[in-house]
Amino acid sequence: LTIQSLHVCYFEAGAQSRGLGGLTPPGTARTMVWHVYLSAVVPRLVFILHTIFAVWRVVLAKDDYMYWLLLLLTLLIFVEMIVTITIQKGADYKGFSPALFFYLINIIPPIWILEICQLQQMRIDECVSKNNSTCMYDIRPTGCPATERNKSSSFTGNQDIFQNVDWILGLHQTLLIVLIIGKWILPLGIGVNRDQLSQLLLMFVGTAADILEFKSETQSHTGVRCCVELVYAILALWTWSMLQFPLDLTVQQREDAEPSGHHTPLWKVQLYKYSADLWNISISIFIQDGPFLIFRLFLMLSRKINHQMLLFFTIKNSLVLILQIYRLVVIYLELRHPQRRESQKATVTNVAATPIEMEDVDE
Repeated sequence: LTIQSLHVCYFEAGAQSRGLGGLTPPGTARTMVWHVYLSAVVPRLVFILHTIFAVWRVVLAKDDYMYWLLLLLTLLIFVEMIVTITIQKGADYKGFSPALFFYLINIIPPIWILEICQLQQMRIDECVSKNNSTCMYDIRPTGCPATERNKSSSFTGNQDIFQNVDWILGLHQTLLIVLIIGKWILPLGIGVNRDQLSQLLLMFVGTAADILEFKSETQSHTGVRCCVELVYAILALWTWSMLQFPLDLTVQQREDAEPSGHHTPLWKVQLYKYSADLWNISISIFIQDGPFLIFRLFLMLSRKINHQMLLFFTIKNSLVLILQIYRLVVIYLELRHPQRRESQKATVTNVAATPIEMEDVDE
């Protein structure tokens, strides 16, 4: 791929989305072409390096070189990068970021393996420390089996490398940081400007904090980390919530949408206008706050696990869902009576614009 072809690709797909137009000096154009090229390649290389680091931790923890085969998933990022540069002209897709999606496909399996390995070690240590008594909320009816107690010595050699949850927590933290910074550096998607990108990044920061808190705080309780089913449920909800990061639909507001025809209903125009809000509400209810609330209520009501932070975040998820439903009702009312709303606004505008004479006031 030559510089000249990248130059043409940039002005076909990137110039309009970045607010550039008109004629550009050759030196400036060449600089912008290289900027697009680097912004498309560098984040993907960072994604691959972070995946390599995570797989390396898996190999050390499991002491099995076969886990290096997980790096074959990085081929998806290479293929996506070539397709994006050649077909998409360096720009990201509309409403969706394949680079972030394939990065999640690469990084989530190593984290799952490390979490399961750590779960096994925690259950073994718990049983050994309790003299083979049954772990709290353990799925097995009896204590730690003799086979697992014998295996506990094999984990001792790896404890210096795999220090409790420190490495896993570090991977979770760096994953979210790399996602946010990578989205910032990647070329803009179609239909997303700089203002919308800044809004999306701010939303990512808040979302990342909530997800990290759910993963670390919920699993820190003894009654949760000893139960395999609960740990798997937390990892499943964590994986499900991470799928919202490749989406750009929550900022693609269409306030300037025009009817496609003379007979287009006004409610359809309004639906386009509130499309970003509807996507944001759907993601909150079905991907993040809704599942988090259900799981926390299950811990409190079924498992009888209660502590201050769990209660606080349960109330927080409840308030977010109530506010989102309230916002959904407001949008529904706007869509149901769009003409009445427009007429009311016009009446208020006319009344405000009508001059009031002093004689009318005296009368």
